[in-house]
Amino acid sequence: MKIRYRITLLFTVVVTLILFIVCLSIYYLSYINADRDFKKRLKSRALTSVNILLKLEGITNDMVKKIDETSASIMQDKSIVVYDNQYKEIYFYTQDNASVIRADSSLLKKASLTSDYVYTPDYRKAIVFLYVHEGKTYTTLAAAADINITEKLTQLRFVLLVTFFSGAFITFVSGLFFSTNFLAPIKKLTNEVKEISSQNLSRRIDVARPKDELNELATTFNDLLTRLEESFAIQRRFITNASHELSTPLTSISSQLEITLQKERNVPEYQSVLFSVYEDVKNLTQLTRSLLEIAKASGTSDGMELSLVRIDELLMKLKPELKKIDSRFHVDLHFETFPENENDLLVFGNTDLLYIAIKNIVVNACKFAPDHTASVSLQFTENQLHVLVKDNGPGVSEEEKNLVFQPFYRSASTNDIHGFGLGLSLASRIIKLHKGTIELLSEASKETVFTIHLPIAGMFHKIV
Repeated sequence: MKIRYRITLLFTVVVTLILFIVCLSIYYLSYINADRDFKKRLKSRALTSVNILLKLEGITNDMVKKIDETSASIMQDKSIVVYDNQYKEIYFYTQDNASVIRADSSLLKKASLTSDYVYTPDYRKAIVFLYVHEGKTYTTLAAAADINITEKLTQLRFVLLVTFFSGAFITFVSGLFFSTNFLAPIKKLTNEVKEISSQNLSRRIDVARPKDELNELATTFNDLLTRLEESFAIQRRFITNASHELSTPLTSISSQLEITLQKERNVPEYQSVLFSVYEDVKNLTQLTRSLLEIAKASGTSDGMELSLVRIDELLMKLKPELKKIDSRFHVDLHFETFPENENDLLVFGNTDLLYIAIKNIVVNACKFAPDHTASVSLQFTENQLHVLVKDNGPGVSEEEKNLVFQPFYRSASTNDIHGFGLGLSLASRIIKLHKGTIELLSEASKETVFTIHLPIAGMFHKIV
């Protein structure tokens, strides 16, 4: 069921229930008031008859009956019976040969225990009450049917039923109308989202003017589309650059082999070609490994093997590792301060990926420093540790700071230095997977400082 129908149904049920309670209350209160008024009038007419009968001298029963007949137009089928203190009938009146309602001794005794005793012997209401005159107690039983009240209640019931069903219908129609208009912006939003595909991610949803929830939803969709557009653009650039980088060594290998096979050559020539092909294969292998590592670091931490990692131990592995990469590379480690609690040296993550991220940044520093030296230090603040990698290289301009972490980006001033432009991009993605950040501080022709901020393991897990 669509939301607008659910809203309409819920609105109709709630309003109809309220309308039903109101109509029922009106009818019930009207009935109670009419019944109370009728009993009051019935007792008043009976008291009038009793007062005339007992207080006025020389009044006969026939004269009292004549007076009772004057109320015939007000009450239908009226009947009055008066008993003395011995429960003997001293007066009775009945209208238009209506049946006289008489009370037995048990009913009269029961009435003597209450001020007014009301009951319904047939279609009429009957009331029994006591009347004291000159020290004697008289019991009066009066009964009548009020046709006017019955007719009025019937009319009221008809009006309330018409009001109830017409109100329910109007509620349903108005609820459907308002829910349709209320959900129209959502319908419009849905249609606009349906028209957006990977081919037109630059399109945005019109944001409604009032600052309401729909405005927030449209803004959220636009922010999502912006992130998707950026992601697709990065992906396209990555695929283009990766294709180019992969095709370069493959083309070189193919060309060299094709030229070599055109005629027989001597051993030194074959060795030279094989050595060149070997260098291209090494570059291709390194590039493929880097691409696989980037793919591994582009997802989430789900499925990764996570453990407690001591950052100082990772940093200690850098010196011998960088010597293997290039004998000119040198790392200066600075551990001036250590935390009081050794657990603050621990981070929660994947050991291999964290090492690759730190190593890539240090290798990058060694490549571009004139003396091929990188200074690595470890600092601590509350709930975080910081790895600082400093070099005295050419620095990074303000324009390039937002580009150095993009895959395959290489500055024009570094074309003479071997690399693919993947190291910093891979490091950035790995650090983000570990809930950390990388900060770059540098100016053109000045030193460069990369600062890796990582949350300590105690932020996520209790360390025993």
